[in-house]
Amino acid sequence: MSKLFIASLIVVAVTAGLLFGRFEEKIPCVLTQKPPEFKHEKYYTGVLLDAHVHMPVSSGIVSAIGKRIGFPGMTSFGGKLTVDSLNCLLKSEGITKTIGFFMPTTFSLGAEISTVKKAEKKYPGAFAPFLMPAPYQALRISLQDVRNTLDNNKDLFRGIGEIKVMDGTRLDNPYFLEMFELASEYDLLLMMHPFPGDAALVKKIVGQYPHVRFLLHGGHDSEWITDVMREHDNVYYSLDGDIASLYGWNRQHDTKEPTKEEWLSHVRENFDSMLAEELRFWKPRIEAYPNRFMWGTDRWYAWHFDREVGDLLEEYGRSFIVRLSPSVQERFAHENAEKFLKN
Repeated sequence: MSKLFIASLIVVAVTAGLLFGRFEEKIPCVLTQKPPEFKHEKYYTGVLLDAHVHMPVSSGIVSAIGKRIGFPGMTSFGGKLTVDSLNCLLKSEGITKTIGFFMPTTFSLGAEISTVKKAEKKYPGAFAPFLMPAPYQALRISLQDVRNTLDNNKDLFRGIGEIKVMDGTRLDNPYFLEMFELASEYDLLLMMHPFPGDAALVKKIVGQYPHVRFLLHGGHDSEWITDVMREHDNVYYSLDGDIASLYGWNRQHDTKEPTKEEWLSHVRENFDSMLAEELRFWKPRIEAYPNRFMWGTDRWYAWHFDREVGDLLEEYGRSFIVRLSPSVQERFAHENAEKFLKN
């Protein structure tokens, strides 16, 4: 993709008011929590803190560029999906705070910072902003821009991440190594997504930065996570999209994302069996390290921000939480994440 073509897209975005949300729709929050769809006797009704949400980018054009280079699913603020409507959606699900990953790109750095500031101003305390480096080199801002952003926006970001490799490199590529250094230097939290086979690399990284607190996630491919927790007390873990099959449940979804309708149908048909399988795997691990696991959703695709999807995600999460030991439920649902963000 030529630089001239990209530049022309950005010009169109600015002209259309997409880049800076100029025509953002103001929607009053009238949503309320819906009753559970499945009639279970047990249902967690307490506070939730969502430890993993990919915030929509500030430009539909950046989203289009991402898709052109192979970055799937990226959605953007615009139309009915605004900071206001997102905050309303989360509150309707009983979520009091969200760890949100804001991804500035080389084409939208200023716009993303403006979005973070707007969210903080309008809804103080509702979001814990993390600065997310793009998984693809073509979209990443320079290391100097990262440093300048942190210097010029003191205390705006609570952490760096999600750090996720999607361009054929490793978590210890030179760019990401500098992210770990910056997290240490600026006293920031660090969230990263390891892949199968990364156990030794993760242990090396978290061991090199004992004063940085790491939040990981990744699903069943990370069976070794409790080994890392046992050896390193600066490691935490969020259970989110994987336990609800949010990104798919069979091999075809490795290359083609499920649709909203497919996901809703799958979860409704397999709600109890999914819960039983995930609890068999995760319950003993959570209860072995009750202060180190936390709940989240891992929203990213456009349909993940749909009300019907959110209601079912919430119900599944609450049904999972209530089946943990009573002494662990509140810690997993929100307390561990609150302490993680405060310390």
